[in-house]
Amino acid sequence: MPTPFCLCQCKMCRVPGSLHCHSHPNCGAPRHRPPTSPSTLAEPQVIHTLARLRADSGSHAPSVAQLECAIPGLVQIDACFLANPYATAEVMNRLQTIPAAQLARMVAHYPSQASVIASSLAPHIGVPAECLHLANGASEVIAALLANSPGRLLLSLPTFSAYHEFAAGPVMTLQLQDSEDFRLDLNRLEAMVRRASPQTVVIINPNNPDGGLIPHAELVGFVQRVHSRVNQIIIDESFSHFASETPPMSLAPLVPDLPHLVVVNSLSKSHGIAGFRLGYAVMSPERVYVLRHSALWNLNAFAEWFCGLLGDPEFHTDYETARRRYIRDTRALFAGFDELPNVKTYPSAANFALIELDRSAAEVVGALLARHGIYVRDCADKRGLDGRRFIRVAARTREENRSVLHGLRSVLEQPPIHPLATAVRQRQFRSDVVASARFG
Repeated sequence: MPTPFCLCQCKMCRVPGSLHCHSHPNCGAPRHRPPTSPSTLAEPQVIHTLARLRADSGSHAPSVAQLECAIPGLVQIDACFLANPYATAEVMNRLQTIPAAQLARMVAHYPSQASVIASSLAPHIGVPAECLHLANGASEVIAALLANSPGRLLLSLPTFSAYHEFAAGPVMTLQLQDSEDFRLDLNRLEAMVRRASPQTVVIINPNNPDGGLIPHAELVGFVQRVHSRVNQIIIDESFSHFASETPPMSLAPLVPDLPHLVVVNSLSKSHGIAGFRLGYAVMSPERVYVLRHSALWNLNAFAEWFCGLLGDPEFHTDYETARRRYIRDTRALFAGFDELPNVKTYPSAANFALIELDRSAAEVVGALLARHGIYVRDCADKRGLDGRRFIRVAARTREENRSVLHGLRSVLEQPPIHPLATAVRQRQFRSDVVASARFG
């Protein structure tokens, strides 16, 4: 008898030996308890384990697989990593229909080179194939872009740490202020460009870890004004699919007229395929030529199969339905955050929210894991943040989001073990920003 297959494909259901959530009606996995039940774990043990794993993970959160190896069955809801679970389900529905013979060929043979795969993806992106460079995740293309521009780099903080880590030259930073909800002031950034003449400028829109959004027209104006002053302007749109139920507006169509512009995106996040490792950058053909000749087979066969899937009109329709559903569930989650005690939630147009606490972030992250099996991002390693008091929480399915809210409320209603005497304790904790404003 074949092993039951769970169509849910959440992190818990994909890990052998863990407790299946049974959220999908076709989940045939047996109901059993994991080797270690989160309710029986000592919080100090969980906090100590997290600290040890974080030390091995650099400036990024430990993976769910790492946690499962350390404490099997610990993670039941992954609200740390950033992807659309409904989109994952649509991809899995198609993946299961691949004939065995085709699957065997995908495993046994080399995939096409990235230039060939780019030709199948380019129509979906809406750009010429010669302007499209595919990578093994957005982080790979970020590293390549910065390695080829070793001059001065200008970016705001806090932001995605890979840009700081992969910098091949000196880094200039514009510190965003919590009192201004971490909004990026393009006028201040432009003044720094004119004063310091950096080689590369980076903007993530919406930003990570706070989800702040720059209106499309304002960003276009900024890029046009500074284009001639820098060698490379990187606009990272990895979270743009979550900003609105309407199709996302991209700067990619501007690349032919603005050859210093580079637009980065992550299909891993928007389409819930982090395991496939697939990102891309739209840039001038000259830049593409340089990067393509730095690698031969940097994509796997499943990433190539997925690029072909994007050309399927039925899949596109189902994906758009899943995307809009996820955005609505994300909005509902954010509205619930505004009711939590003793926190400040920052406005977000992404699929995650940055939350400021009145206590140690490590304390909250450990308690959520030990008591509820919920994994959220401790922001202790984020440059530009007081990491002791910030967590980032990603949206999941509607039911999982309800569990996340319940778990957070349960933890935060109890007195803190390590209270922090910070400005957050004197503020009005509930945000006045309505859910619609979060999404621009």
